[in-house]
Amino acid sequence: MPTRRTLLRKGGLTGFGTVAGIAALPSPPDAAMGEGTVEGAKAPAAVAPWTDGAITDEGEAPIARYHYRVDPKADGIDGVAATAPINVVFVTEDGLERVMAVLEDAGWLRDIEEYTRYAWDREAEEYVRQQATAAETYYGANGRYHVRCWSFEGLVSMQAHEDTSVRPKHGIASYERGRRAIERLYAAAGWSVSPGVIDLQNEKEPDHDGLATVITEPR
Repeated sequence: MPTRRTLLRKGGLTGFGTVAGIAALPSPPDAAMGEGTVEGAKAPAAVAPWTDGAITDEGEAPIARYHYRVDPKADGIDGVAATAPINVVFVTEDGLERVMAVLEDAGWLRDIEEYTRYAWDREAEEYVRQQATAAETYYGANGRYHVRCWSFEGLVSMQAHEDTSVRPKHGIASYERGRRAIERLYAAAGWSVSPGVIDLQNEKEPDHDGLATVITEPR
């Protein structure tokens, strides 16, 4: 079992497709992302312990702060390096698949081309590969919205972002637009959205402010 003192030796990448094979693919579909701004709701009681102060360590909460890639040359003892900040947290009694069902209903794909990433599970004391992912298109040849998700202790942590096109090099166009797109999509589906109420102290370029939005399943 991998721990914080061992490398994720079996980690790696899910291939990201060759340029030749994806150059002619169409632009992302016009998924039902909702319209306008989201009216902020009060954060639910389920996340109250983590709304008054910043979360500065992965062991402080069941909420992940980053996702990681395997990197034996990384600083520290874990053999991983942070690659992107968690920016959305879901409260749902019905689990991770309930969260993903909203994306599927909006036309997103679950079986996609992407890199392998990990998040820290404080209860199991190990890094866990992404448990669910989705994106607007399989490759994202011309850019796409893309998410990776983990469910720990009843809360779902999501990393949402907008990808750049794959040429000249795949990268992150915006974390902020990814988060706002998710807010609009779930608000349109009837979920309660509390923008930026958890401070994860995980600011990152190009535009992430360190805050996570909380989205709560309707009842």
